[in-house]
Amino acid sequence: MNMTKGLFRPLHAAGLLALSALALTLSTALPTQATGPGTRYLSGDPGHEDASAQAVSVSRVFCPRGTTVQSGGYSTARWDRARDGSLRHAVLASHPVLDGAGRKGWYASASHAEVTAHVVCVPSADGD
Repeated sequence: MNMTKGLFRPLHAAGLLALSALALTLSTALPTQATGPGTRYLSGDPGHEDASAQAVSVSRVFCPRGTTVQSGGYSTARWDRARDGSLRHAVLASHPVLDGAGRKGWYASASHAEVTAHVVCVPSADGD
């Protein structure tokens, strides 16, 4: 009896898509040689949907003093479903942000989902 027959079945389209998405996420999220000492990877608090019809959520994360934004992004979770059962969510914004105190960071917002902002902070050249 061949015990390995079921272990190597071809992936279905959904499985292949999920595996591809995971590989892409890991390849862009993991530290690379381009980042040096003092690099920080930070995530903001998950934004919770507001009471509006658009159910908007917002997340912000800021770099510590002495660092600046190298890059950033977002992740979403807990998506709402439309009446037909399909997932409905849209990322409204994902960009660098500067607050009133001069802190640099990342901002993200989404509709019909919880959004979390992520930022990569590197030491700033001017020590700011």
